Amino acid sequence: MLKRCWQARWYFLLGLITFIITMALTTPLHFVWRYLEPQLQGMPVQISQVRGSIWQGHAQVRIPQLSVLGSINSSWQLEFFPLLTGKAKVRVKLEGADVRLILPLTITANTLSIERADGFLQIDSLNPLLQQQRSSAEGDVELQQLSSIINWREQQIQTLSGRLAYSGGEISLLVDGKPVRAEMPALVGWLSMQEERAIVDLSTINDESLLQGYLQPDGWAGLSLKRRFLDVIGQEWPAKAEADTVIFEVSQKVM
Repeated sequence: MLKRCWQARWYFLLGLITFIITMALTTPLHFVWRYLEPQLQGMPVQISQVRGSIWQGHAQVRIPQLSVLGSINSSWQLEFFPLLTGKAKVRVKLEGADVRLILPLTITANTLSIERADGFLQIDSLNPLLQQQRSSAEGDVELQQLSSIINWREQQIQTLSGRLAYSGGEISLLVDGKPVRAEMPALVGWLSMQEERAIVDLSTINDESLLQGYLQPDGWAGLSLKRRFLDVIGQEWPAKAEADTVIFEVSQKVM
């Protein structure tokens, strides 16, 4: 009898681990939220109305820097078996009046992996922010097939790929200190890595480059604008320059 129990010890151990994990994941979240909430102070998001369990739950999310988006409904579904290999695999859904994001995540001790995320943003909702810069925009932006690996301990993007699609619409912005209104055509943005830089290249649907933005591991971000952008919005550049000539550059530390 004792010999059989000893031979089956690994099954008992696996059953005990499975039981503990299952109990932890199915415990009502509002019981553990009171302990988790103080640890999340200082995060760039505000979380409220938490319900469900760690396994499957819902919450309301607000981003103070993007308060114009209002309250965003969030939900998540955690997979069980990856936990046994030291990974957390979760599917997160964020949905508000003007924004939607489906975010499949895999989390390990050092990395956060995004696997083919898709999203949508109605740009009009950002106009209260843009108006502070005397600008405005219309149209929709779609995020398609975003994949990335981020070393969250070192706060460094290791891989990045994906596509942005802008529907086009009327925009208003300052050019040489003067307000300009123009009809922006449909645009395409490509996300990629160039050495250690995360890059977004924005171009027309005919693959004519307009601008490039980047984020470096040291937290510096930048933007370079080509003369062709002025051509697209019907403005002239006083100096002689080719369409691919960079006519404006700016950089700033953001992280």
